[in-house]
Amino acid sequence: MPEIRIINRGISVTVNPAFSLLNNYLMQNVPIQTVCGGKAACGRCRFRVVAGASGLSPVQPSEIFRLGEPLIAAGWRLSCQTHALRDLTIELPGMDEEFAP
Repeated sequence: MPEIRIINRGISVTVNPAFSLLNNYLMQNVPIQTVCGGKAACGRCRFRVVAGASGLSPVQPSEIFRLGEPLIAAGWRLSCQTHALRDLTIELPGMDEEFAP
């Protein structure tokens, strides 16, 4: 099972690749923002890949629509649309940060 290191929160989480990162976080009580419930509509569950991007599922069209090409190119993804296939190191925005694409 892949391990996700969330470096700005100082925690690691073992995830099931069958579920999105968002669902894994919710099942394990990892604080993560979501308003739309995993439909890629709000962009609040975004994260920035620090290391291990090749271990993620491919970028979805809904991520490109919500985040835009520049943020995708900078390593940002939506946890509701992403599955981890291998270990990964990420950063999550603060719980008080707003998102306006």
